Amino acid sequence: MRSRIGRAGLVAGAAALSLTLFSPTAAGAAPRPPAQSIANAGSDVAYFMMNLIDGQYQASSANSNHDIITTIPPYNTAPFPASVTVPADGVHPAFTWNSSSAATTPPDGGSAGVAALENDTTGQIAFARATSSPKPGETGTDNFWAYALGAVDYVTFPGTDAPASGLDTAQLQGIYTCNPATQQPYFTNWDQVGGKPGGIVRYAPPVGAGTLSFFQSKLLGGDTVDQNCAVSDLATRINQDDARDVSSEIFQNSIFVFEWADWRAQKDGFSPNLTNGSALGKFGINATSEKTPNASDVNETTNRYQGTRYIYNVDMKANHPASDKQQLNDINRLIGVRPANQGGPQYICSGKAKNDIIKAGYVPLPKFATGGIGLPQSFCRLDPTPL
Repeated sequence: MRSRIGRAGLVAGAAALSLTLFSPTAAGAAPRPPAQSIANAGSDVAYFMMNLIDGQYQASSANSNHDIITTIPPYNTAPFPASVTVPADGVHPAFTWNSSSAATTPPDGGSAGVAALENDTTGQIAFARATSSPKPGETGTDNFWAYALGAVDYVTFPGTDAPASGLDTAQLQGIYTCNPATQQPYFTNWDQVGGKPGGIVRYAPPVGAGTLSFFQSKLLGGDTVDQNCAVSDLATRINQDDARDVSSEIFQNSIFVFEWADWRAQKDGFSPNLTNGSALGKFGINATSEKTPNASDVNETTNRYQGTRYIYNVDMKANHPASDKQQLNDINRLIGVRPANQGGPQYICSGKAKNDIIKAGYVPLPKFATGGIGLPQSFCRLDPTPL
């Protein structure tokens, strides 16, 4: 399967040479702690946004410890980097992620990123990028810092036979799941859902992708893609937010799933355009609520676009390894919020990443209660109730 090109922001090089050195901030002042090598892995749809933010933070005065931040791509084929090296620090050695072996293949997708974070014992993965809400029990181990809003929508292609009026949950269920009696999709022709006569060809993100998880829980009302389907009637799995594998010969028949923010960022040239000429559809939980997502309707209110979701950075509540007493403190300088007497909102949650979030196509969160005991208001939400 294919993926996307990394943007500038993966920074290592000569700066890694100073990772374990102490450096006084001024004559007579206490030395700052050793710099750390902090890497994040997981979701591909949030990769380009976090790659930009990571680079901005690393070069900013907020990075007072001179930490090195590395954004690990979800896979190592073009247009992502062929390999990425996480520099060494005083705790872990350098490590190169590439797909030459199973042991060095990066976690692919938000769920895989969180799982890799929880299994990390060396500090090679400091935090994860995620686009689906916490699973039961995960917030007992992890902090889910929501910092932006995205939205999931279906897309169609030039000359589509799909209905211009849109699709609701029941219609998407009938397209993506199967009748247990026949093991075939309930709807196999676009005229069954109000479109023109023409067969439906279904594409879906890979298993483990956060976009797939959210699509199933929200747009499919809890159903699962290919539920009750025979092997001959399974949807074709392609990389999320990458429609290049949809053949132009079947554009009129095809339907796929996309993160709205990533789709428009690709269209605007922020990241490589992998939309393949696709157009966003109109979705709602019923026919009266169908709409195409936009920056005004992607919000936290009850009148929001129904496919709106939080975008998260996830760290563990404890250092890993436990001997790295500085790790969690340095991670939260970038992604978290501290009690007011310890500095309150840090880089992303203080609003310093607002313009980068917008540039990447997402919607920044407004300042509001963070959640968590003793945490002041910020531009983040800690373990929020899913939208």
